[in-house]
Amino acid sequence: MAVAFSRRKVLQALGAAAVLPAAAYAQDWPQRPLKIVVPVAAGGASDRLARLLATGLARELGQPVVVENRGGAGGTLGAAAVAKAPADGYTLLFTGAFNTINPYLYAKLPYDYVNDFVHVAPMTQGPNVLVVRPDFPATTLAEFVAQAKAQPGRVDFASGGNGTSGHLAMEVFQRAAGIQLNHIAYKGAAPALQDVLGGTVRVMALNQDTALPHLKGGRLRALAVSSAQRNPALPEVPTFAEAGYPDMVITSWAGLDAPKGTPQAVIDRLAAASAKVARSPEVRQPLAADGWMPFDDTPAAFDAFVRQEAQRWGRVIQAAQIRIE
Repeated sequence: MAVAFSRRKVLQALGAAAVLPAAAYAQDWPQRPLKIVVPVAAGGASDRLARLLATGLARELGQPVVVENRGGAGGTLGAAAVAKAPADGYTLLFTGAFNTINPYLYAKLPYDYVNDFVHVAPMTQGPNVLVVRPDFPATTLAEFVAQAKAQPGRVDFASGGNGTSGHLAMEVFQRAAGIQLNHIAYKGAAPALQDVLGGTVRVMALNQDTALPHLKGGRLRALAVSSAQRNPALPEVPTFAEAGYPDMVITSWAGLDAPKGTPQAVIDRLAAASAKVARSPEVRQPLAADGWMPFDDTPAAFDAFVRQEAQRWGRVIQAAQIRIE
């Protein structure tokens, strides 16, 4: 019995010794500036959201937080750089729905998005809005579906490119409604929107923050939003689910990732700080004005959400046979 007791004590001591360095590291972390890599160019929604988060994290963590834009290849270049970075909590990835889409669009990626990152904390989410020009004959979603069924393949819709959130939302909608639309892919959301405003194409699915000023100005009309509940910034616009399409609960979301292997105590501190920032009036008020909705969850729940999103988009992309080489 004395031998067994002694061996158990030794094992407990060894376990405690293994935990101490990580705990001590987390207690001292951070001791230098952090970097959040935004895998898209400056000036867009992701960049703005990341800078709001970075400002708040700097306040909470007591160290500067630098935003580095590293765009290219649909966000995969920036994600690849963070996947290879040291797992020390100092290099982070500002993530979004596109990261759960890219693995199914690109034939070969140098990382596994779901498994090579710790999905630390969500920040916010917003719906797609099905918009039409004011001169489009359908004024409700039911009328739009009826027109599409009467003219299969002849109703055009624009998107910012193959595999973008607006494109995939419309792919899901076509299957849910039993309609066939004609997809016109542009090289970016800006030229697509410009052609919709100009009347070249009259239908598009837009992120709510992009759609809002044009809806308020009367240049576009909203038929439905893809959130589970009506968006407070567009209270008069029904959801797809209200119209009988429960599969059309689709949001563009944003959050924070860290390289796999980052100490759990650092992850916990990052998650707590990110959640506090996302709840603060300095962040929540400007986000709400642009139609963004709260998205608050634990690292474990956020990880499960990311995995579900990846599985969903994998099925949609494979069924639609969408690919980017």
